[in-house]
Amino acid sequence: MLKRGTLIAVWVVAVLMAGLAESAPIVERDDWSGTYFNGQKMGFNRAVVTVRPDEIRVHTQMFFRLEAGGAEQVTSISQDTRLTPDLKLKTFSLLQEIMGSRQRIEAHVEGSQLLYKITTSGYSKEKSMDLPADAIPASTAWLNLIHAGLEVGRKGTMTLLIEPFQMTSLLVYEVLRQETIDHRGKPVETFVVKQEYAGIKTYTWATVDGTVLRERTLQGFESVHEPASVARELPPEVMSVSNFITLSLVKTDKPIAAARTLKELKLSLRNLTGPDAIPNDHRQQVLDAAKEEGGDYQATLLIRQEPAHPAQKVGFPLDGEATRPYLEDSSQIQSEHPMIRALAKELKGESADPWRVALDINKWVYSNIEKVLVDAFTAVDALNTRRGECQSHTNLYTAIARAAGIPTRVVNGIVYSEDFNGFVYHAWPEVFVGEWRALDPTLGQEGVDATHIKLSEGNTQGSLKLMEFVGRLGIDVLEK
Repeated sequence: MLKRGTLIAVWVVAVLMAGLAESAPIVERDDWSGTYFNGQKMGFNRAVVTVRPDEIRVHTQMFFRLEAGGAEQVTSISQDTRLTPDLKLKTFSLLQEIMGSRQRIEAHVEGSQLLYKITTSGYSKEKSMDLPADAIPASTAWLNLIHAGLEVGRKGTMTLLIEPFQMTSLLVYEVLRQETIDHRGKPVETFVVKQEYAGIKTYTWATVDGTVLRERTLQGFESVHEPASVARELPPEVMSVSNFITLSLVKTDKPIAAARTLKELKLSLRNLTGPDAIPNDHRQQVLDAAKEEGGDYQATLLIRQEPAHPAQKVGFPLDGEATRPYLEDSSQIQSEHPMIRALAKELKGESADPWRVALDINKWVYSNIEKVLVDAFTAVDALNTRRGECQSHTNLYTAIARAAGIPTRVVNGIVYSEDFNGFVYHAWPEVFVGEWRALDPTLGQEGVDATHIKLSEGNTQGSLKLMEFVGRLGIDVLEK
């Protein structure tokens, strides 16, 4: 049930940025850090800078592991970035590996365009996006800060290119103070820098020469500068996925019984970044929102279970202008893959009823994909392995439904778990069958229950949006 990939993305994007200093020159370096979640070591990361007369090269590597069902699950992310001497992006190559599944992104800049190629199992496409003139890679943004020089009180903004998501986000930073911290038994003078982007706050402690000694997010992730031998040394006991769920759990002030059959629920959501942080849709309605002491917001949310049937019956085709993007294939939703299309054709048969087909696909995914806390990049990965968590179920469902001609989108949010007595991060699909309808192939629900709270939509922008809730969202039960 856990949407673990999104929680990991909080850390991945956060540690892409490291290394702030006051007027420090850009020099060759090889820095290692241990990676921790709420104090428990998960892995390590490395950043290597090579300075040449005509360009600057940066190699970053991230490695972390978790345990589920007695098996160790390893994730590795490496990137090679080439910059001009004035720190403009030239190219980058990003490789993500999760339990044997791989995704590679190769990109280069031509004028105002970022041209890139995404390759995963059964998918390889070239794409492009407009790149703002001031955009800088998130993986090397710390070099820009070093080059500009920092002093206490200085504030600024930068347009970040978030490489794994192929999108941009505005970063706001401020040098808060100088502070002496204990680092490996020695007092070290540092600058404390606050960074905020996409609702995520990160605090960094860096020395005058540009070495990041510590970096923390409010979500519980921390990166600590360590010698290479110490950074690579991982504890014999691997952090379990169940422990990871417990540490990221959104507790409520009272338990919710019979959550899977709950028809209506009213909640108070606290510590929101703004009055519009929670989306309104056909199932959930924000009744009011108010600013709390300290600047965060509180909202009262009413959620209802999906009705048993759509309000009206429609037929194929369902490819209107507004819904056409939800029929497209992507690197994670490979709806044009021959295996996906063949399965969609089999499940659709001769049916002219999109809602009936949507239900049949939901039943097939629920019945044929083993429920295990194993990540997979894509729908094809999930189909090949026949196992995975909620993201795997959702990606596969979405790909099959799109291949069958049903506009489908990925929803990110939380759902109540009676096993953990709180809300866990989750993903599920919504289909357009004359109206948007939410199903859950992980839980086998043809209409999601009232504890499904939507927080964002989409695999890229949606995942980044979800980060602002992790580690800070509070929930009180008002009525059920």
